[in-house]
Amino acid sequence: MDAAEELDIVIVGAGICGLTTALALHRKGIKSVVLERSETLRASGAAIAILTNGWRALDQLGIGPKLRPTALPLQGYTL
Repeated sequence: MDAAEELDIVIVGAGICGLTTALALHRKGIKSVVLERSETLRASGAAIAILTNGWRALDQLGIGPKLRPTALPLQGYTL
């Protein structure tokens, strides 16, 4: 790849995976853009399940400790 070439990264969806991916890329110095269909934030009453490997990834980004106080553990799993 030529030094003048740039890769454009587009992340579709501003959910937990899309935003976490954008944060990880940003911390590596890689530019990205996140696209979201919804015009506003909304609380739909849905739950998000994050299992052990997901928490490990969030810990690596330094945001796991900030999220744990808001989480309710599932039976049989640990945060």
